[in-house]
Amino acid sequence: MKKLTLLAVFFLFAGFSSKAFAQSPVRLGLKFNPIVSYAQVTDEDKKSIDGLDKSSKVGFSGGLMLDFDFSERAAFHTGLLIVKKGYSYSYPFSTTSSDSIPVTTTETRSIDASITTVEIPLALKMRSGDIADGLRIRGIFGGQIGLNVSSKTTDEIASISTESRKTGDYYQPLSVDFLVGAGVEYDIESVGTIDFGLSYHNGLTRFNKKKDSYGSRALAHYFSFDIGFFF
Repeated sequence: MKKLTLLAVFFLFAGFSSKAFAQSPVRLGLKFNPIVSYAQVTDEDKKSIDGLDKSSKVGFSGGLMLDFDFSERAAFHTGLLIVKKGYSYSYPFSTTSSDSIPVTTTETRSIDASITTVEIPLALKMRSGDIADGLRIRGIFGGQIGLNVSSKTTDEIASISTESRKTGDYYQPLSVDFLVGAGVEYDIESVGTIDFGLSYHNGLTRFNKKKDSYGSRALAHYFSFDIGFFF
């Protein structure tokens, strides 16, 4: 099922790209971005969790980027990126035994997640005129679709740890993010264009799956330090 989904995404992207190539001036580039990812965590009722402790992870993204210019100042921006991201957090929860005399105990649950996703940005890119010779300011605004393809998750409850690489057990197959960023472009004559910037990728849809009654709800976000080159 995962392979069929990847093939469908590829052919959809290829079909869209072929039409855009025929209709608009196109800039093709490559990028490699260090990222810092983290999770926004609540309980299943979307309420804050008392005693929640969370931390971010450093990762990276990289791949192909495409700009379909429809004017000197504006373009449709897309691409195909491999993203390595993750998060970790822990929180206390209470359980009550079913004995004749119920006993309530407090335990700690810890989640450590590393996920690989394939992401397709779908955004509007706006550029300024030259502020110096070949140097422009650019902004980007839109969204992106992500496909969760692999993961490693450590789930520890009451000092009993379980490790899983079954992505479908812990995570939704698809995610949708809001994307916003800013940066600069610099033209190198007869070579190409260097692109530097900072972008924020805000998860809009639930990232993890509901596992049990004392589970948590996570939205995955990350900051990206964008480094790219257009040919």
